[in-house]
Amino acid sequence: MAKKKQRHQVLPASKDNVAKGWSNPNTKKLFKQIGIFSITAQVFFYLLSQFGGGFKLFNFMFIGDGKFDDLENGISQNKYYFSPQLLQAEGFSSVASPPMIVIWRIYEFFVKTQSALAVSVIVTYLALVFFIWLVTKNISATIFLSTVHPILFAFSRANPDMWVVIATCIAGIALIRGKNWIVAVIFGLMSALKFPFLLFGLIFLFRKDYKNLALQAIVTIVAFLSPLTMKPWGILDQINVFNVILARYYQSYVIGDAGMLFNVSLFGLEKPLLYLLQGNNLITVSQAQDVAVAALTLQLVSLILISVLLLVIPVYHHKKSNKVANNQLSSSQETDLYLVFFLFLALLECLFPQIAAEYRLAQLVVIVALLFSVKSRFLENRFNLVILALVFLPKHFLVITFPAGVTHVVTISSLISPVLLVILAFRIQKYLSSNGFYSPLLNRIKVPKDRT
Repeated sequence: MAKKKQRHQVLPASKDNVAKGWSNPNTKKLFKQIGIFSITAQVFFYLLSQFGGGFKLFNFMFIGDGKFDDLENGISQNKYYFSPQLLQAEGFSSVASPPMIVIWRIYEFFVKTQSALAVSVIVTYLALVFFIWLVTKNISATIFLSTVHPILFAFSRANPDMWVVIATCIAGIALIRGKNWIVAVIFGLMSALKFPFLLFGLIFLFRKDYKNLALQAIVTIVAFLSPLTMKPWGILDQINVFNVILARYYQSYVIGDAGMLFNVSLFGLEKPLLYLLQGNNLITVSQAQDVAVAALTLQLVSLILISVLLLVIPVYHHKKSNKVANNQLSSSQETDLYLVFFLFLALLECLFPQIAAEYRLAQLVVIVALLFSVKSRFLENRFNLVILALVFLPKHFLVITFPAGVTHVVTISSLISPVLLVILAFRIQKYLSSNGFYSPLLNRIKVPKDRT
């Protein structure tokens, strides 16, 4: 009788499959040391901002106009979303997906005062802290990861990403335990909330798990469209309004300068650099649009170049050695590699869009917590940990102004963070490649071996 082909098991369901320990006994100590350094540096930068050093970040997050702003605006505006009346409000460019309107409607029903809103955000934050502790089972790691800047930034803004972060954590737990249908449902809900999360479907694609990939797609479509049935206007009319507002958002935040501050994407790096090349010359509206178009072109070129280089790394490792075939990996190694791949995809969601605010980095934080829980070898590397710590730091101690005509500013964070993310992307790709993560795929496409 012919031998039955074994299905590729990526993420095991048994707790026994989780690695029993790091190869270096000092890894946990190193993680703690870097965590202490990160918290100390973060407090210093917050205090520096409070007393006039760079952008007044502390005021913006905890005292001033930015506190809970995203949630408050959503609650006040949700009744108007997808209404054809919005087409008459030419300056309205706040994009929100249909599921987001449902969340805001729930908040509007239960949260009646500023105090109640603050309590709801605090309770949500404590829920995240609990999940991080549940994953890490380590007090030091929980304190470090739950107090880093991207997490605090997401919750200080009360941005929808605070829910995304919790969803990412739950999805990661489900991944480790092999509950892939739960992962698909969560990814689908996240994708309906914000389209870039569709990228997480690559996890199922790499597994050849087309059933759960289809489930993610179905949940995305249903979760996106079903809230539109609750409105008195036709679905097609509402989608038309959504597209118009999306175009206005693009015009205001991408072509315009509204999205420059706190942007950690490659576009967020390249657009300010092009402005700086203008010197002190007066920039007209037309010239500013030309700069934006040039930045978009530069972003496309850089994305192609980086993508090619990221693809070269696994091909290079595969040609040099194919000793680490996928069927030779233990279950704990496979779990580790897929969680690192999860981190890689979340990182790309920060780098590749035109606008990716700092709260998007909070996703990386909870995935690091998951890697800590399985004692990932990726965290054994001091350089990797230092890069992660630098990514999580608030880097707003220097404000960059532009020539006359540019009304918005950026901070040094928009120039530093994308570079750190690119370095981290290459470090992750090297780790995945050297451990045979791409071997099954490359074996199927028959990459030629190096005959030397």
